[in-house]
Amino acid sequence: MNRLSQTLQKPIGVVEYLRWSTAAIPLMFLIIGRLGADIMLGYPFIVANSLILLILDKLRVHRNHIVALLAVSTFSLVGGTLAETPITAQASQILGISVVSIYFFCALAVLGPSVRQWMDMYARIAFGVAVYGIAHWGTAKLFHMGDGRLTSFYAEPSNFVYTTLPAIGYFINCYVTEKRYGPEAAIFILSYLLAESSLGFMGLSLIGIFTFGRRVKGWQVVLAFLLFGGFLAGLYFGSTNVRIRAQNMALALSTQDISKANGTTFAFLSNVYISSQAFAAHPLTGVGIGGYSNIYDTYIAELTGIKQTDPDNLNLNRSDANSLFLRVAAELGAPGLIVLLSFLIIFGRVRGLPYQTMRNALLPYLIVRMWRYGAYFSVEVYFFAGLYLFNYLNYCQGALRPPNMAKPPPLLHNAAQVR
Repeated sequence: MNRLSQTLQKPIGVVEYLRWSTAAIPLMFLIIGRLGADIMLGYPFIVANSLILLILDKLRVHRNHIVALLAVSTFSLVGGTLAETPITAQASQILGISVVSIYFFCALAVLGPSVRQWMDMYARIAFGVAVYGIAHWGTAKLFHMGDGRLTSFYAEPSNFVYTTLPAIGYFINCYVTEKRYGPEAAIFILSYLLAESSLGFMGLSLIGIFTFGRRVKGWQVVLAFLLFGGFLAGLYFGSTNVRIRAQNMALALSTQDISKANGTTFAFLSNVYISSQAFAAHPLTGVGIGGYSNIYDTYIAELTGIKQTDPDNLNLNRSDANSLFLRVAAELGAPGLIVLLSFLIIFGRVRGLPYQTMRNALLPYLIVRMWRYGAYFSVEVYFFAGLYLFNYLNYCQGALRPPNMAKPPPLLHNAAQVR
């Protein structure tokens, strides 16, 4: 009790606050207020923390980061001009990308913790979100509230998946390679089963492929395929939510009519069509960042049966294309899509246990997030993209060494070491 009392009474320094709040911001995928637009809770923390870094003279922007932002902005302006995309739409998106990416890349680089320590901090906070989610699910079941799926404190299960997928991947990989975080991994898997999110199951599948893929050889490959097939069959017959979505998708594709599809199926298929039309019209330049909402209005009426569609579905993902892959293809053309895919492939080519642990935790998230969500600067994306990048750079420099002890490294460096 004395040690606990001393810990609670110990003042938290500014550096410690910046570290822990930075690790927590990716989990602040929460919508607050409605003053003309929804605002994610993490954005005020990003702005406030950026000001603190500026006051402390720690706000840094690498020259390569500046070059990348200028290159994307220039390319977007060219494509936007040719496609007559309003300059205001492009400027707002570029500003958001710049502010959020500069904060996270700077914080990850100057605040002290290593890539592994940043992930450890974030994952521990995410575990608390999962535990709360299970408790909240149990309470909702008891009082017959909600639709029966785990959401934690988010609006829907997919938000829970977006923000916690790297954590469950990290815990699973740590348990497989180091026999650490076994109970945490099991509790997280339970939370994903209760969430019944197709994205969550997709993420778990990718984590399994990246974690165990190289370990499976010979006859084990056949067994792995059988187990994976059994897993998919179990999801289809065991989850009403997954089964309805699969049936809706199959029906819409076979009839080429999405007017009666549910919101998820309508959003995905309609945006596949719209982005493909935009890509065909502007394959080399795209329509410029922020221009997707304009082309959406142009092509949405061309879809079969659109007049019979639920009006609530017509504007689903109107501005973000339902997928970053689709949005980049439409707004930045083939060059943008090549850069995005190259980022995922090149920076994932690492060897060695610590680097692969991070890759196996982060790459499934990046794929799922880019497949299903098209926003350029939501509160979590540059934290994980930065860790993915720095993990690769550390691998290239040989900066990290495999852990040689059962206990994890300390979470924080001495604050005095961070100047």
